Amino acid sequence: MGRLALKNVSERPAGSGKLYFRRKIAQKDVYVRLPAVDDPDFAAEYARLSAPDVVRAGPKHGTLAWLVVDYRGSAEWKAKGLKTREDQGRYLQLINDEHGHRSVAGVRPVSLFKMRDKFADTPGKANVWLSVFGSLMRHAIKLGLRDDNPTDKVPILAIGEHEPWPADLLRVCMEEATPMTRLAIVTGLCSGQRISDCVRMQYGWISAGIMEFTQVKKRRGGVTKDVAVPMHPFWLEELAKPPRRSVTLLYERTGAPFKTTAAIQERLRALMAKDAVREVLDDLIARETIAEGSTFTFHGLRKNACCYLVECGLNDSEIGEILGMSPEMVRHYSKRARALMVARGAADRMTGGKIVALPGAKGAGGKSKNG
Repeated sequence: MGRLALKNVSERPAGSGKLYFRRKIAQKDVYVRLPAVDDPDFAAEYARLSAPDVVRAGPKHGTLAWLVVDYRGSAEWKAKGLKTREDQGRYLQLINDEHGHRSVAGVRPVSLFKMRDKFADTPGKANVWLSVFGSLMRHAIKLGLRDDNPTDKVPILAIGEHEPWPADLLRVCMEEATPMTRLAIVTGLCSGQRISDCVRMQYGWISAGIMEFTQVKKRRGGVTKDVAVPMHPFWLEELAKPPRRSVTLLYERTGAPFKTTAAIQERLRALMAKDAVREVLDDLIARETIAEGSTFTFHGLRKNACCYLVECGLNDSEIGEILGMSPEMVRHYSKRARALMVARGAADRMTGGKIVALPGAKGAGGKSKNG
């Protein structure tokens, strides 16, 4: 902030020129945007915020700053795991710092696009920010401050193609993973389902070796689809290894079901950072099997499953019913596997025939065309 030094006033982020007044609300720091220091209203606003009665009052009702405070005190927020609260809390603070002065009712998709696109250089961060903002808006609906969730009309940013995991990467990840992380990988690989559905899967949904459940895609307004996934023997073997401590297949270290996907995602990021895994990734890059900078997500296992089912000879409609995809998506996910299958099927025919157009080329009998 240069030479300016006023009690409870700080520049956030440093060097941005944006001033905020800090005060305690329910034992938490809350930041309220101030006018620029050379604005004629600065002194009056600073005095107003410094007044004891204002400090006790907290953020103005109906603003995003007020909504953040109320959301942090809600049952939904308290039900989240500690790690989830820490991760999402950083984004709540970002929203509060930049937009706390805005009214909840005034948030529109057009402004959300601008807010989201400030993080366009880091699409993963932008998407998490949008998800947390969506949670805030759902809380606003619960409180009667809104009738709709504007984030439903703002798509997430593309992070890039979800690549299937190469065999060497799968092998080393299975070796290096903790038992529960390993089971999560196997569940994704053998079921071909999104991570959000994998953490929901329950033992009670298994019938005669088939996992039956209803997919839920939250980003499309809670669209559902009934699926039935035949359980591969490898999946059943892995499922029998850890103790059954929860109604769900996957669970926290405490034995409680995962409330969100964040913990699994964090475990996968830590796994990908292990030395043994990095060594395999470097080798795959050196062999030009993958591009430098490639990343592999849980969703990539869905593509692995799709390719496996294609190689098993199932048609697009059958695969789509198992994975909960359209036939068009099945073809998109499996295009690389199909190309390899075509090459393998054509190999014998290509190498066993005569290339008569090439001078000196040998036929099946070993003699050249000219001799």
